[in-house]
Amino acid sequence: MKRRAFTLIELLVVIAIIAILAAILFPVFAKAREKARTSSCLNNEKQIGIATMQYVQDYDETYPGGAGMGTNGAWNPAWWEVIAPYLKSTQVYKCPSASGAPNAAGVAYPVTYGCNANIIRWSSGLAMAAIDAPASRIVYGEKISGDWPAYPSNTVIGSQPWITTQSIPQHYHTDGDNYIYCDGHAKWQKSGADVAPVNQW
Repeated sequence: MKRRAFTLIELLVVIAIIAILAAILFPVFAKAREKARTSSCLNNEKQIGIATMQYVQDYDETYPGGAGMGTNGAWNPAWWEVIAPYLKSTQVYKCPSASGAPNAAGVAYPVTYGCNANIIRWSSGLAMAAIDAPASRIVYGEKISGDWPAYPSNTVIGSQPWITTQSIPQHYHTDGDNYIYCDGHAKWQKSGADVAPVNQW
């Protein structure tokens, strides 16, 4: 009885077809995975936004401070420390797409989001009443890691010694970034939309 078997040509054709299908499908899978991470990151930011609003309501409608020496000579805790009691888990401080290590100051809290230092300033935060159009002003933005502030997407690296690629948006999420606004809501924006046509910082 004669046994049938695949020829070398047939095997090569099958391998070529599999390779073509893989080349087509892998980018689709990667895009779907990043879409899921974008949603997870946005959910993290929504929780941070709600926690910040709860803090603001409890502290005379004033945003938390960034960190630093207060007027009383004592070291003030960072924003992520003071809003932590309002969160169920501090894991929300880390974007699932962030590739860098969390900031050194946030060992207990692996923070890869940063605050707008114009609002959450070095030793104290602004009062909510001092902010025009809170729904259009960014209070937290994405970054890789580094110190507590985040900077606008058009920031020039090295324009100040402390401004590095670690502290500006990295456009992880399909050429865009998630942001939290002063009224507590969060949304995705395309790269550069945080500074033009209107500077939201």
